[in-house]
This record gives sequence, structure tokens and C-alpha cells, in this order.
Amino acid sequence: MTNLLARAQGGPRDHRSAVPLYVQLRERLRAQIEAGDLEPGDRLPTEVELEERYEVSRSTIRQAIGDLQADGLVQRVQGKGTFVASPAIQHGPELKSFTELLHGQGYDPTHRPLDSTIVTAPDAMCHELGIDEGTSCRYLERLLVADDRPVGVSRTWLPLPVLGAADQAIAQGTLAGGSLYRLLAESSPDLAPRTGSETILPALAGGEEARLLGCEVGTALLSIRRCTWTATGQPLEWTHLLFVPGRYEYRVELQRSGATGGARG
Repeated sequence: MTNLLARAQGGPRDHRSAVPLYVQLRERLRAQIEAGDLEPGDRLPTEVELEERYEVSRSTIRQAIGDLQADGLVQRVQGKGTFVASPAIQHGPELKSFTELLHGQGYDPTHRPLDSTIVTAPDAMCHELGIDEGTSCRYLERLLVADDRPVGVSRTWLPLPVLGAADQAIAQGTLAGGSLYRLLAESSPDLAPRTGSETILPALAGGEEARLLGCEVGTALLSIRRCTWTATGQPLEWTHLLFVPGRYEYRVELQRSGATGGARG
């Protein structure tokens, strides 16, 4: 593992500048990360080392590192230090499974099964998918892992009337860590998800999420609620995804409709 301090460029911070010291330090470290001088997995210096190198206070260091962590550029590992983070996984508007998405970005995705049971559909699911109250569902809970690093938790409900005889095969496959969308399509072409909608909301990590994702209780999480339908319009999936910001980001390309070059706004 490379020592970041040994590769740091420049000397102490400029205390005469109008730019706050924490911003100077933050941007110095950010520039090294973005230039590739500091690579994913590199450990940042300790607060003592940064204090001696840049002649700034501990509070200045903590504010600079906190900003970099909020931007997903570094991550704190309890008892080990602060490390340069891997690039965030980018979630786009195309309907893809976690496995498909990560393979396309060069990651090695895996699923760690946590639960697989038969439950009654939640009220919110019945409302959003338009299914009857009391419908039985296959409930799946999985830890989503990229390159052996937990990045998210997936909680999925699948209506049993839609799954039919494929339920057991899908349950066994997901318990073995297989891709859900692949298992659905292999069970029957009629079960392949074709269309979907997603709602993005803020969430805070509870005790269980913090334990699974290696973050602190109360950490802000990216919450995505996904509904999918089959090609014939049957309601297929209701999933709640929770991701740690910095490890996973949602990106959407936008285009104005009917805009002209001379428009002002």
C-alpha cells in the first residue's frame, strides 16, 4: 500500500491567502486524487502527519477530509484510517440488474443472500404495482457486493401469482447468489422484466444497514424504490435498494425538449 504523504507535492498551506485553510488542503488532496497520483486503496496520512506537513489544525484537517468523504473521494475505515475510494458505480436510466450494471463498468459483482421467505405484500407495493391486498410474495434480501466490497442492500418482493411454478427455482438460485433478472428470464421468457419505474428518496442507515454496509448508524444513504413489469404488463417486482453514497451514484442524462439556441432563462 502506497504512503500518500511520501508523494505529497508542495509545502505548508498559505496562511495569508483569503481561501480558508481547509479548502486549500481539500483541493490539494483532491487534485492529487483526480490526477491519479493517489490511487484507490492508498491510505491518507494520519491527522498528526497532515498537521506536521501542512501546518494546520486538527479541525482544519477533519473538515477537509470530511468534505472529500462527502464527495465520495475517500472513505474512513474504523480502526484502520482513511483511504482513497474506488470510483463510484454509476446507475443510469436503463433497466439493468445489479450484475449487468457492474459487469459493464468492470466490477466483479456478487450477491450475498440474507433472507428468502414467503410474506404478504406490503401496502405500498399493492398501491404502486396495482395488486390485491394480501397477495403472497417471495421476499428476498441480499447484500450487494462489488469487488468484495459491500455497496448496497436489496430487499425485493415478487408476487407469487406471477411467479407460479418458477418460485422455487428462483428462490434456490438467489440463495446461491445468482442474478435475479437472469433467473427470472431463464425460468420463463414471460418473467423477464421489460419496463420499470424508480423513485429516489433520502434515507438514514439503521443498525442493520450500518452493520451490513460498514457505515455508521445515521449515515445518509441513497434509497431507490424500483417497480418492474413484464412485457405483457404483469406486475413483477417491487424492490427497495439502499446504497452508500460515494460507492454508488445515480446519473441521468437530461435534454430540453423544443429548446432553441436563442432562449434565455
